[in-house]
Amino acid sequence: MKFRMANMCKFKLTFLAIIFVIMPGFVSAQNNTNSPYTRYGYGNLSDNATATQRGMGGIGYGLRNSQLINTMNPASYSNIDSMTFMFDMGLTGRYAWFQEGLNKEKKINGGVEYLAMQFPLAKKLGMGIGIEPVSTVGYAYGETDYLPIDSGLVSYIFQGSGGLSRVYTALSYNFFDKLSLGVKLSYLYGNIMHNNLVSFNSSNNYNTNWNDTLRTYGLTYDLGVQYTFPVGKYKTIVLGGIYSPKIPIGGKVTNAIIRSDPSTGLQMSKEYYATTDSVFELPETYGLGFTYRKLDKVTAGLDILYQRWAEAKFYDQTNAFYDRLKINAGGEYIPNYASNNYLSRVRYRAGLNYTNSYLKVKDAGYKEYGLSVGLGLPMSDRRSFVNLAVEYSLIRPDVSTLIKEQYFKLTVSYTFNERWFVKRKVQ
Repeated sequence: MKFRMANMCKFKLTFLAIIFVIMPGFVSAQNNTNSPYTRYGYGNLSDNATATQRGMGGIGYGLRNSQLINTMNPASYSNIDSMTFMFDMGLTGRYAWFQEGLNKEKKINGGVEYLAMQFPLAKKLGMGIGIEPVSTVGYAYGETDYLPIDSGLVSYIFQGSGGLSRVYTALSYNFFDKLSLGVKLSYLYGNIMHNNLVSFNSSNNYNTNWNDTLRTYGLTYDLGVQYTFPVGKYKTIVLGGIYSPKIPIGGKVTNAIIRSDPSTGLQMSKEYYATTDSVFELPETYGLGFTYRKLDKVTAGLDILYQRWAEAKFYDQTNAFYDRLKINAGGEYIPNYASNNYLSRVRYRAGLNYTNSYLKVKDAGYKEYGLSVGLGLPMSDRRSFVNLAVEYSLIRPDVSTLIKEQYFKLTVSYTFNERWFVKRKVQ
C-alpha cells in the first residue's frame, strides 16, 4: 500500500511537471480575440481573473477564500488549508459582432486561457504557480479601392496575431491571522505579429507585404496586501490592494518587406531589418478593493484599478496611450452549503464592470461596459468545482466613425481541490 501511494504521488507530480512544460507555448499560441482594436499597442489587455472571479464581475483584490485560487492579489495565497493542493485551468469561447456604418460582421474564437496552482509551503505560508495572458492580439479585415491610370483595383488586407503571456510564482505569508502580504514574480514573453498586404490586379505594380514582429521578454513583479476585519459571527470584511511599478521590458523588433509579381506570385525582392534599440515599458499600476463575506453563504465586493499607461514608453514614445481606470463589482450566493439538495449547494454569481481603453485609435479611445453571471457547480467531493462564467461586453467608441463591438464570452474551468499532503495510516 505504501508503494502504491508513493507511485501515485510521483505520478501526480510528473503530470503537473509535464503540464508546465507544454502549457507556456500552448497558451501563448491561442487566439482568444478577433477585435480590430487589437491592431494597436499591445492588444487587448487581460485582467487575469479566473472563471470564478469573472462570474462575479472580475473582483479579486479583497477576495480571500480557501476554496478558490485568486490570481489577482498575491496576498491571497496564504489562505489555504495546510493539507490542500489546488489546480485551476480555464478555457474560453468568444462570440463577437462588429458594426461600421451599414457593414456588420460576426466572429467566433477561443482556446485555453490560463492555468493556476496553489499549495502550502508551511503554516501560514502559501505558494502559487501559473501561466496567464497579459494581452492578446487577433484581427483580420480588409478594404478595396480603385486607383486611376494603370493601377486598377487595389486590396488592403490587415492581419495580426499573438500577444503577451507570463509564467509566474507567488508567495504569501499571513501575519497575526489578519494581515497577509504577498509578492508575485513573473517572466514575461510573447510575440506580436502584424501583417499588412497591398495587392493589385494589375501587373504594373508589385504586391507588397509588410511583416512586423515584436518579440518581448522580461521580469516583472507585483506586491499585494490583504487585511481581514471580523464584523460578526462568521462575517468578515477584507481590504486588499496591489501595486506594480513601471518596468522596462525587452523588445526585439523585426521588419520584413516582401514584394511579389501579382500575375505570377513570384517573390521579386525581400528586405529584412531587426533592432533592439526601442524602449518598451509596462505601466505603474494601483489596485484597491474590498469584500464582505458571510461564511459559506454570501460574498460581495468592489475593486478599482488604475494604470498610468500615458507615462509608459512604447517604441521609445510616451503619451502613446491613455491612463486606464477599471471598476469591478459583484458577488456570490450559496443557498445552503450543507444541504443534500444539489441546487442548494450551487454557487450563484453575478457582477458588473466598466473600463476605459488604454489604446489611442485615431486620437480617440473607447469605453467598455460589462455584465457577467456565473455558476460554481460542486463535484461529489464537495471540494472541487466546475465553474461557468458568461460575460457580455459593449465597446462604445468615443467617436461615431470607429467600429462598434459587442461580444459574449464563455469561460469554463475546473477547480481541482484535493488533500494531497495527508499521511494516511494503513493497518
